Amino acid sequence: MADVALPGPDFKSVDYSRFVVESKKIGRSTPEERYWNTFKPLPRSVDKTTLKDYKLLSAVTSVHFSPSGSRDFCATGGTVVKIFNGQTGELKKTISRFKGIAYSGNIRNDGRLLVAGCENSHISLFDLESGNLLRMFKKHTAAVHVTRWSNNNTNILSCSDDKTARIWDVSTEAQVHCFRGHGDYVRCAVMNPASENMCITGSYDSTVKFWDFRAGKPTIDINHGAPIEALLAIKGGDVVLSAAGNEIKVWDVTAGGKLLRTFSNHQKTITGLQIDGTGTRLLSCSLDAHVKIYDIDTFESVSQKKLEAPILSLDIDRNNTKIIAGLSRGDVVVHSKKPTAKESQESVAAARGTPFPGTFRYFMRGANTKASAGDYKVSLKAKRKLKAYDKSLKEFRYKKALTDALNTRSHHIVIGVLEELLQRAGLEAAIRGRDDATLEPLLSFLIKFLFTPQYASLLVDVCTTVLEIYADHIGGSVLIDELFTKLQKKLKHELKVMKELTQLNGTIEMLLYNNAAYLHS
Repeated sequence: MADVALPGPDFKSVDYSRFVVESKKIGRSTPEERYWNTFKPLPRSVDKTTLKDYKLLSAVTSVHFSPSGSRDFCATGGTVVKIFNGQTGELKKTISRFKGIAYSGNIRNDGRLLVAGCENSHISLFDLESGNLLRMFKKHTAAVHVTRWSNNNTNILSCSDDKTARIWDVSTEAQVHCFRGHGDYVRCAVMNPASENMCITGSYDSTVKFWDFRAGKPTIDINHGAPIEALLAIKGGDVVLSAAGNEIKVWDVTAGGKLLRTFSNHQKTITGLQIDGTGTRLLSCSLDAHVKIYDIDTFESVSQKKLEAPILSLDIDRNNTKIIAGLSRGDVVVHSKKPTAKESQESVAAARGTPFPGTFRYFMRGANTKASAGDYKVSLKAKRKLKAYDKSLKEFRYKKALTDALNTRSHHIVIGVLEELLQRAGLEAAIRGRDDATLEPLLSFLIKFLFTPQYASLLVDVCTTVLEIYADHIGGSVLIDELFTKLQKKLKHELKVMKELTQLNGTIEMLLYNNAAYLHS
């Protein structure tokens, strides 16, 4: 698609932006912050039953979105796992067939099965549609805090306080592998996205281990230096992040577990790590009740969200429309992205359907149609309204241009206009022929800014031109005489300061020379 612009005169206005010293304004939000601020608490009915559904009897240790794209999610806390409708926020099902505290409810990629660990060392497999218990895996000897689905959906990874990680076959209910090597509780694990035969575990013994199912032993062993609370594999499994205490460490798997970076933006223990749907932003949650968002390439913090209580678990759906968090006080918090104006208009238009002939909508149909490839688009530039000084410059009325600039009382604009006049060789024309009323603002400006370092070279030329033109008029006006006297005093003071600085510089150079001579003697 080509753009054809209509010809027309376009006056280039004075550019004074380079004279403005940028300063960071407190409270100004970045585009990144404005984007994440569009995530608002999910609207829920004020009906007490609905609100009660989002309150579990114990801390919410795990939240998980269904990877199938349905946006349904589960929350694990106390002795139950609750399944919620991601669209409406309503409770769909409550699974409570646990003989102890439940942990790590995890939905399979197809959204049909759910696996969860338990305080009694058992692992339970449920059908999400009916809520029926399908399988139970019983080889662990202590509480199972982690359950994950394998990449092929046929195996389950579990980690326990018995210091082991195990792989289970769903169809036969048999244990396939048992990984021993950690010296303390194993509290986090992920499957390696790059291989169906590898998993990564983190333990309270401060180590991260990379297990190969075929070897039965760790291929990479990393010491984080503190008990590991969360793991995340990114960039296809080439990079792994581990969280311990309030620090996150970045490890290069391809380099054998080389430490790439350590960063910390939380005040308390980090409890969860997640990657957003675009794969470009990292989210971390902590007991300090904050969710931090980072750029995945630089690992610099770009935004944050503050919740009401310490956060134990976090997840974000793959469409980047909802964030869920599990709090220590038992609440499930859902933040939903507010649709943009364009998205809202598109959804409303889709709901309305085809306009009826004779209506206003029928008359306006096609008004927002986008150009297709091969179409010629005629772009009309909106006529830009010039400032008074720009208009005077355009008309070569240099004297009025300088007067208009001085009337703005903005030194950036005055400097910009003076430089433009100097480049146009119109400075003398702009200064000559002024009376007391129009010369006074210029002299006051010179007195105030003549010795400002970034403006000095330009204003010295302006001051010289003023003195050359009005030297013969001194004595004709009391006001102008006073201003010239002030300018003279300021020049004398500045020359005195320069002389003293020159003497001081000479003294310092002599001291430095004598010191160097002493050291070499």
